[in-house]
Amino acid sequence: METMPALADSVNPQFGLAGYGWKAIADNGTTFNGDVASFESYMCLPEAERFPSALGPAEKATGKIVFDVPTTTGVLVHKQAFMPAGWEWAYPAK
Repeated sequence: METMPALADSVNPQFGLAGYGWKAIADNGTTFNGDVASFESYMCLPEAERFPSALGPAEKATGKIVFDVPTTTGVLVHKQAFMPAGWEWAYPAK
């Protein structure tokens, strides 16, 4: 992931992929009530492989995030509270 320098002008000048910003939606449209990016799943990875908790303006990072989803297919949604829009990824990746 790479953030742009303009992030410095944002309401919150950092970008993170924290667990509370994620939800999983099954193919049948049902939203999972649990935490799909929990601390426990985060700790499954060696520290050197984990994605950083937050990035500031004009930063780059690579890493992994472990999700614990209740279905084998669906959509992961990430939206931060202060952002007007979010992102969606179908799983498994096609």
